[in-house]
This record gives sequence, structure tokens and C-alpha cells, in this order.
Amino acid sequence: MSFSFGFSGDDIVQEEEEEVNHPSQRATALANLPKLEMARSHGVEELLATFPSRISYSFFDIESNRGKKLRLPRRELFDIRLQIMAEDGDDATAAAGLDDSDIRTNVYEGGFKSWECSFDLAKLLLDRGPRKDLDDLCRVDHLGCGTAIPSLVLFHYAMTEKLPLYFTLSDYNASVLRLVTLPNLILTWASTLPAHEAPFSPTDPNPLAGPDGNGDLEITPELTKAFLSTLSSLALNLNFISGSWTPSARFLSMIPTDPEMNILVLASETIYSPEALSTFTEALIGILQRVRMGKGMIAAKRMYFGVGGSVDAFKIECRERKAVAYEIDNHNIDLGEKSGVRRSLVEVQMY
Repeated sequence: MSFSFGFSGDDIVQEEEEEVNHPSQRATALANLPKLEMARSHGVEELLATFPSRISYSFFDIESNRGKKLRLPRRELFDIRLQIMAEDGDDATAAAGLDDSDIRTNVYEGGFKSWECSFDLAKLLLDRGPRKDLDDLCRVDHLGCGTAIPSLVLFHYAMTEKLPLYFTLSDYNASVLRLVTLPNLILTWASTLPAHEAPFSPTDPNPLAGPDGNGDLEITPELTKAFLSTLSSLALNLNFISGSWTPSARFLSMIPTDPEMNILVLASETIYSPEALSTFTEALIGILQRVRMGKGMIAAKRMYFGVGGSVDAFKIECRERKAVAYEIDNHNIDLGEKSGVRRSLVEVQMY
């Protein structure tokens, strides 16, 4: 079963025949899905070992409703494709994910693309920092992180404000974590460094410190060592998880937690179908139930036509699991009212 997301703001379009929405047809389609990838934890060093000698990037701008601006780098899609080709196409899932925009259940969950809703969430986080609810954070869990745009905002904030945070970034596809999630985090870190200080020098300056909107970052042993050293000195931890959120007990066991530590769960475009909505909500509530203070911030389209997911259904699912989900005041963030494809920002807390 595959779903195609419109990058221009269109709703998800289901590419199956219309009758798949009939319960019996839908049950048959679900029964024929590929086997789930079980959740698996990945360390930073493991993912770094797969890095190429350089990463091509371009900058993008985020501007919040209140006028706060942030310029962040992200890895170019063509550069990801070049790495996959250089690896002789061993990662079939990664290659397929770059070749089209389809989400294919239990195969590829769209992590190579930066979805519109993720920018809504990034703008909200930019507006809220620095604020007490961010400064008191201990842990950030980003479910379905993909390019990790919202997490990059918080990671940049933690770097510049020297805040100790524990990030858990999960994506169904391990290839997404190694090819785009961690590269984007390293690029964000490098963008906070001066032009000529270690691991850079006057003869080999930091390209991200210059005015150019794109460039290449050399991935040297000195650079990766400096990155790991910065994480250690700031008590910044990065935990990566690939695979399914279900069974939830397995997934949750891989997320370090402490009842006394505040936690923020981030997600965007994770409720596009009834199955995805249910699986996501179970994982979200499982995380929030384990801590004294926690909240989820979810960005989504109000309705995913032809697929079945919706914000209203998500609210009901949360209520049935003894959580309250309410739409956040958008503070005049454009959530698609003009284009006709309405989007929402939803906050979730336990009763």
C-alpha cells in the first residue's frame, strides 16, 4: 500500500483503487504488507562510520510570526543520491525513497523529504525559545524525524545557549538516520562555529561561517572528533532508533527516561492514516506516561483525504488513552487557510 504526499501543500493522495477503503479490502491490503522492521538503536559512532568524505548542503531560512529568524543548513538530496550510488546501491530502500515521493507502508516513511508541517512546528519552536518551557527541558523525542527540521531548531538553541539535552530521534528507515538526520545535525553544529577556529583554520576555513547559501563540508577525522567532543562537553546526547514504534514495549525500552525529567515529544505528518494514527498515539502516550512533566507537539494536516487520518480522529484517540489534545493558537502562522489545505499544531498532555 502506498501513499503519495503533495509537496505543494496538496493532501495525501492514495494511489490504490478507491475500493481499498472498504473494510474487507483494507484488511486484505494490510495483511499483504511487507513485514515490519523491528525497532533498533543506533549510536552516533555507528552512523558516522558510513559518512562520505564530504557533504553538500544548502541553507534555508525559518521566520516565525514574531519576526524571529534562523538560518539552518541541510544536506542536499542530490548529495544523498551520489552517496547511495557510490555504495553500489546496496541500500534499496534509500534509493527507492529518493526516486519518488511515495510513502510505502512498512517500507519507506518519507524521511528524505522536508514536509510542510515540519516547518510549521519549527516556527512554533523558534517562537517559544528562549522560554522557560524550553529552558527546563531535559529530553526531546522526535518521532518520525526524517530531516529533523524541528529538532534542528532545538539543537541549534542547545548549542548556542550551552544547554544539556538528550535527543532521541527515530525514523522507520535506518538509511534516513545515517544519510540525512545525523548529517543535518552535524551541519547545524558546524554552522555555529567560527570560520578559523578548530577544527577549521585560516587556510581551511569553515564554509558554513561564510555568506554563501550552499557549499561542501569536508568530513575529516578532526571534524568528527570535534563534534563528539562538543556533545560530551555540553552534555548533549544523541540517541537514534530505526524501525517500527510497535510493539511499543520494545520501542519504548530504547528511549532513556527518568520520571523527574521533563520531556518534549515532536512529530509531524505522523497521523495520515488510521493505522499510522493508532500506532503513533500508542507510542506518544507510552512516552508521556513515564514522566512527571511531558508534552507532545504534533504538526499535521487537519484531514488526509482518501487516506483516513485527521486531527479530530487524533484528538479522540488521545482522549480514549486518558490524554488531552488541543490545537495550539497558531499566532498567525500560515497553516494553509489561504490554499485550502488546512494544517494544525496540536499539543498533547496526560490528564
